[in-house]
Amino acid sequence: MGKDRVKENQRSFSKEKKKEKKEKKEKDKEKDKKDKKEKKEKKEKKEKNIKKDKKQKNETIKKKPKKNQWGKYGTISHTDMYLKREEFLMWLSDVKMLNVEAITPQEEKKYFEEYVECYNTATFPSQKFYNFKVWFEKEQLKEKIQQAELEMQTFDDEKEKQKEYQEQKEFIKKQKLQREYQHLHEFQNIAQDMQKQKQIQDYFRHYNQMGNHEVAMRYYKQLNPIHTIDAPQMQQQPPMEYDYDCENF
Repeated sequence: MGKDRVKENQRSFSKEKKKEKKEKKEKDKEKDKKDKKEKKEKKEKKEKNIKKDKKQKNETIKKKPKKNQWGKYGTISHTDMYLKREEFLMWLSDVKMLNVEAITPQEEKKYFEEYVECYNTATFPSQKFYNFKVWFEKEQLKEKIQQAELEMQTFDDEKEKQKEYQEQKEFIKKQKLQREYQHLHEFQNIAQDMQKQKQIQDYFRHYNQMGNHEVAMRYYKQLNPIHTIDAPQMQQQPPMEYDYDCENF
């Protein structure tokens, strides 16, 4: 009875331990889940604040007025209307989107005052409105440089193609030489084989004429089929003269 009680107590203790472990595990899991959720929320909040700050910064930059650079390209006055006639008319057409032929002298005078203000404060959208001739020369120079770079690139491409063609040509030539060398090697082997067969035939005929047919048959078996002679006619065959020119084969 005492042993049964001890066992029962051990079982109950073990069950309680397992239960405690399970509960602890579940609590830890819930805690981890909660921590992850909090971290995620903090991260999202931080990213949201960063985006908000960035947006506000961009808006501030946009709202910031353009810096006045007085006299950066020189200064003019209302008396320079004819001096800057070409640039002024271009500005009216490109920026103000006006038909320059339909403008009255009074409107022209009014617009020129605005042109002078933009000129002196260096707020034109393009440098061509300050001095068209200088701007045009710069643009032409840029175009020439770009054209030269393009031509150089084309030249490099052609040079590369020529190089590839030359390499391919050399490769084909090398392959051809290798094939010729292989053929030469094959011919040399054939010539050596023919010379060997001639020597075997000479031995065969020698021993056959001497009456040593056993040795003659051994040499006979070493002959290739194209060089063999019918065995019954061995004794009747006279010695044969061979004219193998191995060097010119």
